[in-house]
Amino acid sequence: MFPLLPFVAGVLTGAVALRLAKADKTKAGVEAGVEKARAGMEKAQGTLRGAAVSSLEAIENASARARKRLSAEEAPAADAVEDAAPADAGAPEQAEKPAPARRKRAPRAAAKPKKAKAAPAASAEAGPGTAGEGAES
Repeated sequence: MFPLLPFVAGVLTGAVALRLAKADKTKAGVEAGVEKARAGMEKAQGTLRGAAVSSLEAIENASARARKRLSAEEAPAADAVEDAAPADAGAPEQAEKPAPARRKRAPRAAAKPKKAKAAPAASAEAGPGTAGEGAES
């Protein structure tokens, strides 16, 4: 009898759902929900588009600053090469590449201090040769 209860509950729920789906209120409610969801999606799309544009503008500005900085550094280097060129008139010209910037390593996590081995209290406190001297005197 108990396996029959979920089946009957499912049939009743399906019948109620069909009647509600056929009702005009439900259709209007579904359509309103769809419109609301569509408006929310459009708003989210607009927000996402604005964030993407902002990110791209930031990247563009950063690359422009980097290009400007690199061109400013190359100009003095080019002047120095031109000054050195007459002295090495017979040598073929080779473009010197600047050394790549060294990357700093991230600091490693601090190592845990090692636990000292437990030593007997008498031998740790007393120096060598002092263990039995007090008892003999």
